[in-house]
Amino acid sequence: MDEVLCFYDQDEDDQTVKHLETPLGNFTTTYIYDSPEFIIRDYAYTYTRDITLTYRTSTKNYIQIAFFLNQHVLKDSINNKQNSYLPQHNYIYFTPSEADVEIFFRKDIAYRNFDIYVESDYFHQFVAEMQLVDSFIAQVDKNNFVRLVEEGVPLSPQMLHILQEMKSCRKTGIQRQYFMKGRTMILLQLLFEWIDQEKKQSNMNGTYGVTDANIFYTIQNFIVKNTGEFYTIEQLAIKFGVNEYKLKKGFKEIFGMGLFQFATKVHIQEAISLLKTTDLSIKEIAFRTGYSSPSSFSVAFKKQCGIAPNQIRKKSDTVHEEKASFKRSDN
Repeated sequence: MDEVLCFYDQDEDDQTVKHLETPLGNFTTTYIYDSPEFIIRDYAYTYTRDITLTYRTSTKNYIQIAFFLNQHVLKDSINNKQNSYLPQHNYIYFTPSEADVEIFFRKDIAYRNFDIYVESDYFHQFVAEMQLVDSFIAQVDKNNFVRLVEEGVPLSPQMLHILQEMKSCRKTGIQRQYFMKGRTMILLQLLFEWIDQEKKQSNMNGTYGVTDANIFYTIQNFIVKNTGEFYTIEQLAIKFGVNEYKLKKGFKEIFGMGLFQFATKVHIQEAISLLKTTDLSIKEIAFRTGYSSPSSFSVAFKKQCGIAPNQIRKKSDTVHEEKASFKRSDN
């Protein structure tokens, strides 16, 4: 039987910190606040191996206001819907009762999230006057998994400051209740203000705001300048701090083609240039343009250009020979 070390620290301000150490990893949960309407928890955990946590949700329905404070993307699957959660982002979402959940954790990564669980009826009271969340609430009432903002909301310094205030609060009793409720309302206000501002920018500048569009153009330029390696959507999303779904959808909307399709086109154009202007072998050109093997390069090249790479080189050699012959006859 695996050895388990578990111990508890009880503070004087109604805040309990639970530490758990097992061969599977180290886990710390700070119980910040509990009430019938909402619950507040701070989690920090690290796994010693890659693991998929699988479970079925209970019948208690909560809307989760989750702040992801780690530095890595977290992924899960809820009723077979794949989801990603960017670091330093907030997600407001609802997981239905009796839902099948899988969460994919990677070893040696320090995960950290601050969660506020709001009873669904109580959340209705919070946002009763906000038309922005009508469709969200409608899905909640149908007991469907839904995220208020699919790409998440980036955390601001003000949000992070409020989270720290809630964690370090030393008030007790009714004062603690009002403090936690008030800070939760301020967080919601900041989140909804950001969402509303993004919506206004989108209306002024098309489907995506100026910030998003600038990121997409930066990524496009990055791909053009880095043809020595192919980057996945996940890698680019992490590197440039944008949601995978938004990147995939937005890039195609702005540039008229998918990100992978664009990258392939850029890499093949670079290969054509190398075929015409250098004496590098097909194998060398394949590796220089990000392909793992000459065969995969040849397949992609033929699919893109309709002919094999060596045929481009032959045409190029023929042109050079004709030019040289013309010069000799002219002399």
